[in-house]
Parts: sequence; structure tokens; C-alpha cells
Amino acid sequence: MKKLFLSFIILFALQSYAQVSQQEMMKKAKLLSSRVSSSKGKGVITYTAKGKTYTDKNEISTAIINNQIGDISNDKHTVSIGDGTLHSFKIGKSYVCKVLVLMIDGKQYSRRSSSNIATITFFDGKTIKGTFSGTVYNEKTKETIPVTGTFQTENITSI
Repeated sequence: MKKLFLSFIILFALQSYAQVSQQEMMKKAKLLSSRVSSSKGKGVITYTAKGKTYTDKNEISTAIINNQIGDISNDKHTVSIGDGTLHSFKIGKSYVCKVLVLMIDGKQYSRRSSSNIATITFFDGKTIKGTFSGTVYNEKTKETIPVTGTFQTENITSI
């Protein structure tokens, strides 16, 4: 029954892909990921900012749709690598992820920039690993901070 349900969801997603934008497809994929994935919690995003290292292990996930990657984020999207659109990727080649959202000292920082990049360093269909770098900004503190980090997750929805 579970396989039948999963097959139905995938067929629905593929049919919908032709009718909706990539952003809408990413929203659907994230919803599917939260409902269907059996490997919740198997992931980590680690980053360095202001000389400190931060780690988030709150159900890190991503979606891969037609060989393009979506955001890599935690379940609440308080830590996220990506701008809500799909990006082509190749192992070892950097791509502009545009938006970084990170929690630093209990405050949320984010920034849209073409200098925010991510690189997939490993992908075998079950696990994805990579690095990212760029800058983030906090509106209240008016502070721009350079960041570097890594990510890894087994919580991947592939369509």
C-alpha cells in the first residue's frame, strides 16, 4: 500500500511539473519530503561565523527534481541554503545558491547575493554532502557577516 501511495504521489508530481513553476514544485516537494521520507533527522548543517561554529541537526532535508537541487534546510527553514528555486548541480562544481538563512547568536541572519555559493561534494542517491559560503545580514544589528559551512543529509526527496 505504501508503494502504491508513493507511486501515486510521484506520478502526480510529474504531471504537475508541466503545469506549475519551479517554485511551486519546490513547495510540493518539501511537503512530500516531510510526509514520505523515512530518514527524518539524518542530516546536519555546520557553519562558522564570527569565529564561532554552529550546528543544526533539526531534520535537514532537500529535494532533487529532474536532476536539479532545491534548498537544503532544516524543518523550520530557520537555517536554509538556497532561494526556493531549483539549481542544476554537478559534483565538485559550485553553483549560486543566492540566499543563505542562518541563526547566529540566537538571531536570524539572511542575505540574497550572487556571491552566496554552494558546492555538492558527494551524491550517491541516498546521501548528499557539500559546502557553502557567502555573507548574511541582520536588519536589526545592521551587521553583514561572512560565513562558510558544510551540509550533509540522507533526507532526500527525489522526483
